[in-house]
Amino acid sequence: MASAVVDVVVEKFGGMIIEQINKEVSLVLNFKKDFEWLKKKLTNVRGYLTDADAQSANNESVKRWLLDIADIAWDAEDILDECAVQSKGANNEIPQSSCVCAFSYSQLAFRYKMARRIKDVKDRMRTVMADAAELKLVRDVTHPEQPSTSTSQTHVNFRGSSVIERGSRPVAIESKVEDVLRLLDDPAAPVIAVVGMGGVGKTFLMQNVYKRIKVKFQESIWLSISQTYTLKKLQADMASEINLNEVINGQLSEVQAAKLIYERLQSTSSLVVLDDVWRATGEDDLISALGLPTGNDSRCKIVVTTRSRHVSNNMNARVYDVHPLSQQESWELFCAFAFPDSQKNQPPQQLAGIAREVEGECGRLPLAVKTVAASLAGKRLSRDWETKLGQLRAVLDTEDPIMQILKLSYDSLPVHLKPCFAYLSFFPEDEEIKSCYLINLWIAEGYIPQKEDQHQLDIGWNYLCHLYSLCLVESVGAMYMQGSGSFKLHDLLLDLAISIGKESQCAFSVDESFRKGPAVQASCSYRRILMGKKSIVDGDVDVMASNRAYSASRLRTLSFSQNRGIQKIPAILLSGARVLRVLDLSGTGISSLPACVGNLKLLRVLNLSGTNIAEVPECVKSNTSLRFLYISICENLEQLPEWIGELNFLEHLDLLGTALKKVDGSMPKGLSKLVSLQVLMIDNDNKLSVEDNEFLRLEHFVNLVNLHEVWIGIHHEAELKSIEDGILSTLVKMRTLGIINSTNVTEVNLPPLSEKMLAMKDLEFLHLEKFAVPNWICGFSNLMQLELWDCHCAEYPALEMMPNLIKLDIWRNDICKALPKGFGKSKGFPQLLFLNIQGCSVLEEFLELEEGAMPHLEILRVFRCPNLKKVPSGLEHLRSLKECHFGRTGVDDMLKEGEELWNKLKVNNSNVIIKTDWW
Repeated sequence: MASAVVDVVVEKFGGMIIEQINKEVSLVLNFKKDFEWLKKKLTNVRGYLTDADAQSANNESVKRWLLDIADIAWDAEDILDECAVQSKGANNEIPQSSCVCAFSYSQLAFRYKMARRIKDVKDRMRTVMADAAELKLVRDVTHPEQPSTSTSQTHVNFRGSSVIERGSRPVAIESKVEDVLRLLDDPAAPVIAVVGMGGVGKTFLMQNVYKRIKVKFQESIWLSISQTYTLKKLQADMASEINLNEVINGQLSEVQAAKLIYERLQSTSSLVVLDDVWRATGEDDLISALGLPTGNDSRCKIVVTTRSRHVSNNMNARVYDVHPLSQQESWELFCAFAFPDSQKNQPPQQLAGIAREVEGECGRLPLAVKTVAASLAGKRLSRDWETKLGQLRAVLDTEDPIMQILKLSYDSLPVHLKPCFAYLSFFPEDEEIKSCYLINLWIAEGYIPQKEDQHQLDIGWNYLCHLYSLCLVESVGAMYMQGSGSFKLHDLLLDLAISIGKESQCAFSVDESFRKGPAVQASCSYRRILMGKKSIVDGDVDVMASNRAYSASRLRTLSFSQNRGIQKIPAILLSGARVLRVLDLSGTGISSLPACVGNLKLLRVLNLSGTNIAEVPECVKSNTSLRFLYISICENLEQLPEWIGELNFLEHLDLLGTALKKVDGSMPKGLSKLVSLQVLMIDNDNKLSVEDNEFLRLEHFVNLVNLHEVWIGIHHEAELKSIEDGILSTLVKMRTLGIINSTNVTEVNLPPLSEKMLAMKDLEFLHLEKFAVPNWICGFSNLMQLELWDCHCAEYPALEMMPNLIKLDIWRNDICKALPKGFGKSKGFPQLLFLNIQGCSVLEEFLELEEGAMPHLEILRVFRCPNLKKVPSGLEHLRSLKECHFGRTGVDDMLKEGEELWNKLKVNNSNVIIKTDWW
């Protein structure tokens, strides 16, 4: 971790920020030599890090030395960023001059404080350099003088690829799936426990079982059980799946909630999966405490995955043991990840022998096999494989070999990815992490470099995809375009990330025992704090604010997310947080912010989503570095202030789910001044103005030339005229565009779009609602996702010719009686994965699919098309199909088990899920 931190900071010292500071104002000219000295020393110290890392496991002094280096690097970066912010402010206040008299008192005071802090950092640097000699650390003379920065790293550029991964890589689990399915069919086994050690594939097994069998139950529920779960939270999660609003609102006791859950599930056929149960609860058992029925008359089936046989015994469950893979299964899985591009996933001849040896050291545990194999993918030199083999053999005799194997994957990461992976320790167990939000956090922390020829979001997406390709994160659903979808960590990899964070004291997740303070010396201060316990209240925050161990002086990230009991944030907690970059208050009960938030000059991410705020606090106006502002789902927010246009560096503004109450939901004209804005997410209830010059109008968008994602609700015909005139065609950087027509135009007279919009050559996602669908829309050659809602037209253009289209949604069309024949032609829709057709009330003919049409289609959904009478022909040609859903159509019965069409589908896709029930 220390090497990663040092590299990030050295890159900053050597990059454009220093040049920018020196050009903007003479404020830091006296610091230039100091910065150059620090850069030289940090570059020099990198040579010792390899030897220090190797010794740190058994030498506390060396470990402490590494922590000191990381601390120095963090503090140096803080100073650099503070100077950059101060320079921008000073540049607006004073003329360009090198004379001291040109500076105001506040700037002189800033220079004095910075000089003292720089001297402190330099003194500490001299000390650690001397300590390196005393510790007899060996400098790697082959180590490059310049860091291997992300700009020079050669790794796969994932942008533009259809998806991160199509389907699941092969692993022979079919026999295990069948075993569990047979147990689920046994009426004498209401509770089944899938038991096995960490990393053996319990969750993966049950995911496949769940997909296969959930369609046979009226209710299907999957609950991930964290180590620090609360019964009340689990009951609420379960209630949300079965629409028990009385339980969701949290007003009932746990006993009352359990009773309601029992009554609902007792009367229906239901499947409940409790994934990753770590311990027996203090109650009789978790199953009865949740309210799950298990009696002889119950139609409820319960599956528990756990590492603990004690848990299964406590639940009186039928046990299914998951053993490590067979030798052949392990080898097939290993080759699928190590040699994904080779013919039949086989190693080249020169690597066949050593590949077998490496695979044999992975213990036949799927997680270990995948991560080791993925770390070697693309490596064709024998010495790389021999090095990995030696490392594996060295850790096999350790106390926790699988964790050490995973640690090897972390150690082999490129330097720029190490802090990105370690940052994942900041998220609670089992949490789905929105990829776009995670990338924004990485940017705020300074992990993503600024490059003239590539956007930071693209670089961050590449980083995330690289971690995915190395099996260090798992995708939740399909990931088919930049910033889409979510990720999560396997619990063992989360443990690894947490251990890395603890070693560097740069992350601390507060749990039930937080009142005792962090398990380090009170003089230490953390870089990140997550108030992870979901029942924290104001009194707990006051305890934290008064604890010296939680000093905010070095705090970069602070999160109270989803702690609804917090009604206010003490000013004392934030008053000293001069280097805070991220403040996440989402899902708390706050209605205001302390004024000292305005003093957070380095704040880049402010998340107020789901809070009770009625206005954006004016103190935010002073956060001149703010780049990402989240105020979605704020039910009490009345309006946006005009001064929001003064946030010159704001790039991301999220208002989705927030309906502004004042001035009829109109947006302030000040938004048009946000020339750095790239993402603008506006709820459909929020409006553009027609004539009032005080509010935002569509033509003002022409000033926002950097926009690449925007959702716009059009409420007036005057705005439609602007669409026709091609106002949006000036936004040539657009990638995601949603236009919702909320005017009173009739369905037979939908407004057109301007062909000038084809200037958006990079457009990847297009959502149209109540617009005509022109033929020229096929000219968006990079489009990956197209949503056509209420676009009532008799015919559709030749969408099947779009080369990169991955997802097509057609929702509600009361005119079209037959889908175009071209949709089913061979070679049509060459990349399509998802096809959703819903609410087409007069649709009579579906598709006649030729061999070779939609070759990659995985999910087909057709709902609420009551006039569809003709059996879809050629569905059996869809050999990649995984899910086929028909509901409330005239052909539902023809797709039921045992019918001819059902049998045809099953011949080529034995594992395809066929469902004819309406959700």
